[in-house]
Amino acid sequence: MRFTFKASDFIFLGFVVAVIIFVTWLPTPRQSNPPTPNDPPHRSIKLQKDCLACHIQTGQYPLPARHPKRQDCFRCHREPTI
Repeated sequence: MRFTFKASDFIFLGFVVAVIIFVTWLPTPRQSNPPTPNDPPHRSIKLQKDCLACHIQTGQYPLPARHPKRQDCFRCHREPTI
């Protein structure tokens, strides 16, 4: 038995390829979130617990209320641009 492609098969394959290309070009959270500031206190940070020294609710610079409650800062915030 031989399979032949119909016009609707090519349309479907084109749609699938277009969706895959669209999804791969979406920005990641790391690209769309602000970088860490390029100042001396932030340049010295190597561990996420260092971020939380200032950025907890009772800290000197608390996170905004709409900030996610997760505490893995480097997952979203990229290195500062020099």
